[in-house]
Amino acid sequence: MDDNAIVADKIDGIPHPAENLDLIGHDETVSQILQQYASGRMHHALLLSGPRGTGKATMALRLASHVFRYPVADDAPLNLDTPATNDPINGKISARSHPNLLHMTRPWDDKTKKFKTQLTVDVIRLTVPFFGTSRGEEGWRVAIVDAADDMNASAANALLKILEEPPHNTLFFVLSHSPAKVLPTIRSRCQQISIKPLSEEQVLSVLERFGALDGLSTDDKSLLGRLAKGSVRTGLLLTRENGLEIYKSFMSACQRLDKPDWSQIQAMAEKVTARGKEDGFRLLLEFANEFMEDHATGRLGEKNDISSLARWAQVWEKTQNSTRIADGYNLDKKQVILNLFQDMGEAARG
Repeated sequence: MDDNAIVADKIDGIPHPAENLDLIGHDETVSQILQQYASGRMHHALLLSGPRGTGKATMALRLASHVFRYPVADDAPLNLDTPATNDPINGKISARSHPNLLHMTRPWDDKTKKFKTQLTVDVIRLTVPFFGTSRGEEGWRVAIVDAADDMNASAANALLKILEEPPHNTLFFVLSHSPAKVLPTIRSRCQQISIKPLSEEQVLSVLERFGALDGLSTDDKSLLGRLAKGSVRTGLLLTRENGLEIYKSFMSACQRLDKPDWSQIQAMAEKVTARGKEDGFRLLLEFANEFMEDHATGRLGEKNDISSLARWAQVWEKTQNSTRIADGYNLDKKQVILNLFQDMGEAARG
């Protein structure tokens, strides 16, 4: 498999889960899985579902290391070994050279010089030679689908066929950020395991280890922990893309929706839609979506005015549609933001 494929979602300067097997949190979930493995009742396919950036890939890789190290379930301990620097199994996983591990992600497109937006059927079909050839090493083979949400219809059907008739001594870890997007037939053939968001303290501890908190005030660290919503990846993007500044600018602009400061909004839109600022644009939209959902669902404790809730719901839906159109046809994303504030202003005024 092309070595590029495994790092489709890698953030520059941050080790990929294959290179950093230090799993933070999820002790109870891991303990339950290890007990199942040691008892010989391990399901052949685990659907690990939870928000992006909460450690699903790291968990799958650590569990793969565990079954490679203890291929006989009766000999397996009920805890994960602490990875050693010179451990041969973890070394092969980190180098992406373990012959019994197949990590499937969105493939690299040589024509566009970008990663494809979908996990294609050609990637899933890599399981055919992977399972069909003679074993590189004795014991289990582990296939990781990362993430199932990215599969197109053909890829999903190909995976379903394999899950229906799994090869002997094979474990599948199917990762999903949103299990509702996974075919019901695939979900039904997996043991579904919910991966909870990390605590704010856990997120901040990982970010500190990566040096992402350097220079932040105590208040900004607290804000970062809250905005990360249990996701290390989100926290990293917030620090890399001036996310805290974007959030503060967005909330400041929202204070005057009845009389928008268009010069302020225009400046903010230009910053997050500048060349190479795609992640900043996405962060602003996430802040906007949460803001609108709070209004549309009445979470802010405001008067439960049905017409007001309906207006905010309409703005939310309109923004989703305009974003999809802008993405699909490469249209001006700055206009999406300007329209967003125009529509939010109308909803606020009633």
